[in-house]
Amino acid sequence: MSERRRVPGLGAFSAVVFLLAPLVVVGWWLSRPKGDTGAPTPSLSELDVVCSGRVDGLLPAASLDPATPGKVAELFVSEGQSVAAGKPLLRLDDESLKLRVDEAKAALAASEIDIEAAAIEAKLHPTRVAAQKVAIAGALDRTLTARKLLKEREAAKAFGTVTASELIAAEAEVRQAERLEMVEADRLAELTALNPNLKVRAVESKKTLAQVALEQAEKAVRDCVLVAPSAGVVLRVSVSPGETVVPGGVQPALVFRPDGALVVRAELEQEFLGRVKPNLRAVVTDDTRADSPQWVGRVQRVGSFVARKRAALFEPGEVNDVRTIECVVTFEGSTDGLLVGQRMRVRIGKE
Repeated sequence: MSERRRVPGLGAFSAVVFLLAPLVVVGWWLSRPKGDTGAPTPSLSELDVVCSGRVDGLLPAASLDPATPGKVAELFVSEGQSVAAGKPLLRLDDESLKLRVDEAKAALAASEIDIEAAAIEAKLHPTRVAAQKVAIAGALDRTLTARKLLKEREAAKAFGTVTASELIAAEAEVRQAERLEMVEADRLAELTALNPNLKVRAVESKKTLAQVALEQAEKAVRDCVLVAPSAGVVLRVSVSPGETVVPGGVQPALVFRPDGALVVRAELEQEFLGRVKPNLRAVVTDDTRADSPQWVGRVQRVGSFVARKRAALFEPGEVNDVRTIECVVTFEGSTDGLLVGQRMRVRIGKE
């Protein structure tokens, strides 16, 4: 049996081909025709800007709380209800505040009586001064009379007609008359120094304080009623009768949207500054729906400062701690299907 003859170098040739084939393929791929390489690429300014935003009113939705803490006594509205400006929305329990109003009214009435009494005293003051001068004149006459009587008794003592005790009594009457004269003089000085108009001014000031206290108490009663700041729609009611509310709490008592057109407040990131200007066309879609309809609008204005996002809530899938500038987009045509607070995707381009 003859042995099969092998071809020398065939294995080495196969190994070289195996190693060079990938290099040839890569070289061909890199040197292949690129097609029309002369077509210009769009500039950065011609590319659309995509950002997120939320539906809001042209006048932003407001969180409403009563001006004072208290317990809800009555609730006058429900969610989705349209209200006119000044319509009561809820009322707090105001029984204790009404008692303060009564107290302030009583203090005001007392101050008016004090003013009347002070006016009468001021009117009688000159008469009292004149009467006191007459009293001083009478005291002076009594002093002079007592002194004359003392001299007569001292003269009569030499004849033995006046006893020593009578003389002592006469001297005591003189001293008593002199002291009475000093007391009356002091009273006159006091009346002269007294300005009755000061008392009138003092009680008038008390009346002013009482009037201010009454106005504060009445305002506190009025503040127990939360009214609509303008015509609009109640979006959310977070309280019920019997519940205690505190201004500035974690959750507002009511969320209210003033009447007006719906807009999207887009959060334009800082890197897109200068590329978005008023009147650019914007296409708005629901950020969470694959089958979302489209709403077309225009950029109304671009904010004038860069800050954190307006939305305070951290939501999954969103980066909240970034610098953004607010861009307001108004709609052209119907806004059916849009709800306040709805998260939207906004694509802004030239046309």
